[in-house]
Amino acid sequence: MEIQSIARSFVDLFFPRRCVGCQSVIPGSSILCTECTSKLPFTHLKFDQENESYQKLRNQCNIESACSLLYFEHDNITQKLMHHLKYENHPEIGILLADKIFSMVKFESYDGIIPVPIHKNKLKKRGYNQVMPFADRISELGNIPLIDNYLFRKENNSSQVHKSRIERTNSIQNAFEVQGQISGHYLLIDDVLTTGSTISTCVKLIQSKNPVKISVLTMAFAI
Repeated sequence: MEIQSIARSFVDLFFPRRCVGCQSVIPGSSILCTECTSKLPFTHLKFDQENESYQKLRNQCNIESACSLLYFEHDNITQKLMHHLKYENHPEIGILLADKIFSMVKFESYDGIIPVPIHKNKLKKRGYNQVMPFADRISELGNIPLIDNYLFRKENNSSQVHKSRIERTNSIQNAFEVQGQISGHYLLIDDVLTTGSTISTCVKLIQSKNPVKISVLTMAFAI
């Protein structure tokens, strides 16, 4: 234990951890400093049909309810969190956000959690699907089975960031596939709800194969 403590002190001294939001030095186990944590742009949405997430998806696919934790804008704290989660190997961000939303939102009983997958090439490059730490933690907190062997991404599409809704929809029209049979009410989880094209494509594909109910949860909602 003493050796581990000395090692941590050495790392903190020469390689101090910095806040994802403002780059100030913070304790080794933290992600954000106190000031940036206080500025997190929570949506304060309930998990229902009376919110922006549901309204963005309702005309694209058939879902029961939807919810997003944070507002996502260019260069805000949420964007920085998503970047570090996705590209800088910080899965603890997904765990933190899962803890936050589970403490703020009432969850229903679901038959399973389906994470939106990434292509195997991206998985190999990044080392993990950025949605999984969040989905894993929600599964643990809610005692909901995690089903990560049902929905697959078969096409490695280019980045969706600068595409319009129509371009996004067209580019992922046949990007996914499902394997097996499911029934009941499922929670589909993704990182950011932008145009809704990826999520609606997944919802429609799943429901074309199985008559299931689907609700949607995302870490962020793009304004």
